[in-house]
Amino acid sequence: MKREETAEILDKVLEFSKTKGLFDCGIIVVGLSGGPDSVALLHILKGLKDRSDIDCDIYALHCNHHLRPVVCDEEAELVKKLCKDNDVELKVLDFDCRDFSRKNHISEETAGRVLRYEAFEQYAQALENSSGKTVRVAIAHHKDDAAETMMMNLFRGSGLEGLVNPKPSAGRIIRPLLCLKKCELTDYLESLGVSYAVDQTNLTTMGTRNTWRNDIFPKISESYGDPSVPLTRTYKLLSDDLDYISREALEAYSANRRLISGYPVLSVPGIRELHRAMKSRAVRSLWQETFGDLIDFEESNLNDCFDLIDGAPSGEAFLDMPFGRKAYRHGDVFAFGTAEGVKSLAVKIAEEMGFIVAEGPLDLEVTIPEPEDKDENHAKIPHSLYILKTRIIENACELEYNNFSWFCPIEVFSEGRVTAGNPGGINTPLKMRRAGSSGSKELNRLLTDLKIPESVRSQILFIQKDGEILWLPGFGHGTGFTNAVSYGRCIAERRNSGKSEVFVRIAIERQ
Repeated sequence: MKREETAEILDKVLEFSKTKGLFDCGIIVVGLSGGPDSVALLHILKGLKDRSDIDCDIYALHCNHHLRPVVCDEEAELVKKLCKDNDVELKVLDFDCRDFSRKNHISEETAGRVLRYEAFEQYAQALENSSGKTVRVAIAHHKDDAAETMMMNLFRGSGLEGLVNPKPSAGRIIRPLLCLKKCELTDYLESLGVSYAVDQTNLTTMGTRNTWRNDIFPKISESYGDPSVPLTRTYKLLSDDLDYISREALEAYSANRRLISGYPVLSVPGIRELHRAMKSRAVRSLWQETFGDLIDFEESNLNDCFDLIDGAPSGEAFLDMPFGRKAYRHGDVFAFGTAEGVKSLAVKIAEEMGFIVAEGPLDLEVTIPEPEDKDENHAKIPHSLYILKTRIIENACELEYNNFSWFCPIEVFSEGRVTAGNPGGINTPLKMRRAGSSGSKELNRLLTDLKIPESVRSQILFIQKDGEILWLPGFGHGTGFTNAVSYGRCIAERRNSGKSEVFVRIAIERQ
C-alpha cells in the first residue's frame, strides 16, 4: 500500500467518524486485543492524531481472558510492546472466563464479552472521573464483521436491531472502522510493517461466526461476489428504517415510563395499548435503562414479559430473566431488577403509597411522655431511616394533622406506652377499626385490600396496643381526628363533656 493509499484509509475513517460524531470526546480508549483489527484501529487513531485531525487523548485497554494457555500471555506482551513503541498508556486486566461462565451458566465466549464490556465501562468511568473529559471506547468492528453479524442474527430470527448491528455508536462505545473491510486493515498494517497476533481458532470452522466467515461466505462469493457489498447496502437501508422507528419508540417509552424513587418502571395500561413492535422496544428500552445492556435478552424473554404485562396477576408476580435478573409486576407497575433490586422496588412502591417500611422485624415499646413533661421523646425505628417522636400537646392551636403524624387523646395511653411494630415482628392476630367506622378488619386482610405488595406486607409499620392497631401510617388511625372538620368536632365534644384537651402527638420523620 502506497503512502497516498494509507492516507486514504485515514481520510475514509475520519469522514465516516465525523458524520457519526464518533470523535466528539476528549479521550478514546482502544479495546486492544492484539489482533489485526484492533492493532489497525490503534494505528489509524494515532495517525489521525499525528495529522491533527483529532484532538483526543489515546489510551488502550487489553483484557487477558486466559482461555488459551501461553498464547494469551504472548498476546499481552505483544500489546505492551505495541503501546510502549507508540507512547500509548495501556491498562491490562486479567479475567478467569471459565470460572465466570461456569458460575453464570453461559458460554466462555459470552463470559468474555460480558467481562470485557464491563471492564470498558469501568475504566472509561474512572478516566472521566480523574480527567473531567468525555471518554469513548473504540472497538475494531469492520464491514465484514457487520456482514457476518447480520447473517448470524438473521438466521437466529432477529429483528431490525439485530440486523443493524453493530452500530457506529452505542452509548460510549464507538466503531470507527465500520467503513473499512478486513483486507483494507491488514494491507494497511503490512504497509506500515506492523506485526500483530493471529488467533488460529479464527481460521477454523469452530464456532458460528467462523463457519460464516470461512465456509458459507466463500461459497456465496463464488456465485454473487463479495457478500459484504450488498449486505452493506441492506444495512444502510435498514438503518434508516430503524432510526425512524426508534424515534417513535422513544416517544412511546417516554410516555409510559416513570420513576419510583429513582427506579425506572413502565405503566402497564399504556404499554398494553401499544402495537407489538412498539411494546417490544419499550420493554427492551426498560431492560437497557435498568441494566445498561441488552446482552442475552432474547425473544423468549420478551414473550414472557408480554404475558406478564397482558395478564391480570392478583398480586405481585416475578419472572426469571438472564443472569439471575427478574421481571416484576405489581398492579400497574412493570419493572426489571436483580432479586435485591425488585425487593427494594416493592418497598419503594409501598412508600410511594404513603406507608412506612421497616425492613426487618419490629417490636419496639414506645414510652409516652407524662402530661407535665414538655420535652419531645425520640426513638430510632430499627431497620429503617425513621425516627419516632412523641410529645404532649396542650394548645389546640398546635394540632396539625398529616400522613406522618397522629394526635390522640392522652387517656388512650393509660399505661404510658404503646408498641411500634410490623407483622414481621408482631405475629399475633391484630385488628384495626378506623376512626369513624363501625367495624374492624383483620390486619392481614386490610393490607391485602390496600394492595400493598405482598413481599412488603410483613414490613409495614404500625402503632398498636393490646392487639388493636391504633395508627397505620398511610391509611389512618383508630381514634382521634383526621381533618379540620373532625378536629373541630372532637374538641367541641371534649369541652362539652369536660374531658382533658391534652393530646399526644406521635410523629414519624426521616433521619
